Amino acid sequence: MSIKTVKHLAFVLKISPQDLLQLAKTVDNFYYTINEPKLDKDNNPKFKNGNQLFRTLNPSTKNLKIIQSRIQRNIISKIELPDYAYGAVKGRDNVKNALKHRGKKYNFTTDLSNYFPSITNRQVYNMFVENNFSPTVARVLTQLTTYNGKLPQGAPTSPTISNLVFVKTGMKLQAIANNQNLIFTSFIDDLTFSSKTDFKELIPELIQIVLNDNFIISHQKTFYKTYRPTVTGVIVTNNYLLLTEKFKKKLSDLENKTPEQILGLKNYALKIKKANSK
Repeated sequence: MSIKTVKHLAFVLKISPQDLLQLAKTVDNFYYTINEPKLDKDNNPKFKNGNQLFRTLNPSTKNLKIIQSRIQRNIISKIELPDYAYGAVKGRDNVKNALKHRGKKYNFTTDLSNYFPSITNRQVYNMFVENNFSPTVARVLTQLTTYNGKLPQGAPTSPTISNLVFVKTGMKLQAIANNQNLIFTSFIDDLTFSSKTDFKELIPELIQIVLNDNFIISHQKTFYKTYRPTVTGVIVTNNYLLLTEKFKKKLSDLENKTPEQILGLKNYALKIKKANSK
């Protein structure tokens, strides 16, 4: 999609140009802040140096959220993403992401720390320009989708925009993967590489590419494994995908869960089962 004028952008978003520009100038009025406790793998609060850790969320509200939802649906979801991207992509999910790595003995996973807030409004603006939006339209779209100079965690547009901003880095990683016979996938801030042969010597180069593009690696979530790695919440073996022990515990303890929650858990387990038949 290519949008060159504010008038065209307003038409696509079903709003008058005047109201669109006014909204872009006043976006700070349409966010609120939630400090959500960070949890460890056992759902216990995380601490560092005796201090509890929190994740800052900035959900959008009212007219801004409506327009962001239209930006998501009518504009950015129509921009094609590379095959390696599995998070926040229609028709793809964490199970299909894990499935790509089934049968690979060697597995490297890492996580991009503080991912959304690490993406700046300048990166978002450049992404829109590189996708054939005029500088004026790119500026308005950036105003409508960033907060305090960053990508807000909690806005409906942020996951897809993060994917689009990461494309430059992702394609560099994909080039190495292609050259070295690796499988590479991303799931928002989770990166996974796998191969039937040992590629441990390539890990410093892969990490350096990420760091050079100003993303931050979470060393606590960086692993190189040769036995039953967990990829986006799914255990991957040579022949099967398996439920994690944490999920099995949820599935076996259905007390105090709503019928909708129970159905969701059972459907997810069925999805894993069906994936193994592929």
